[in-house]
Amino acid sequence: MKTYPVNLVLEDQLVVLIGAGHEIARKVPGLLEVGARVRVIAPAAHKVVRRYADDAKIEWLDRRYEPGDLTGAFMIIAATGDQSVHDQVWAEAQANGQLVNVMDVIPQCNFHAASVVRQGQLTIAIGTGGAAPALAATLRRRFEKGFGPEYAEFLEYAQALRPVVAERIPTFQDRAEFWYKLIDSNAITLLRNGDRALFEAKVHLLLAVYESEAVEA
Repeated sequence: MKTYPVNLVLEDQLVVLIGAGHEIARKVPGLLEVGARVRVIAPAAHKVVRRYADDAKIEWLDRRYEPGDLTGAFMIIAATGDQSVHDQVWAEAQANGQLVNVMDVIPQCNFHAASVVRQGQLTIAIGTGGAAPALAATLRRRFEKGFGPEYAEFLEYAQALRPVVAERIPTFQDRAEFWYKLIDSNAITLLRNGDRALFEAKVHLLLAVYESEAVEA
């Protein structure tokens, strides 16, 4: 199944998880990391879920799903092992126009979670359309080896640099060229090697070049 990839903004959005076994428990940290409000509905829960609930980081309703439980939710993930429950969750979510994923039941998903690599603001998402999540996880591990904390450091620096670049390089075309030349240079390698001073020197030298070209024009 071909899907259209997006990055969802879940800050302060309610995400309802139906079931509380191992697979649901694995979803909780990632949802909290992006600021979602997490509600778990299940009569028994994995120790990870219980710990988050005890720490008041999530809400846990220790009972079975009931119709109406999805009201106000932005996204729903279900994994209960009970297809009759899944059928009810799918029907309610469809009626509400909500995002819903019944894990391992592809016909009852209108989105598929990707396997994710994060370094600061860098997000690399790998999806298989639900066909082979294990392949996505394997590829994620390979990407994790190639994208280290230097990418997070670069993006943090780049975010602070953007208004400076906008002020000193007046045209969009020149600003785009500046960023591409910086990224295509050894700048990230310098960060990987811990050479922050050389990295900053390279940035300021390249910025000065484009600034002088703009003045001459």
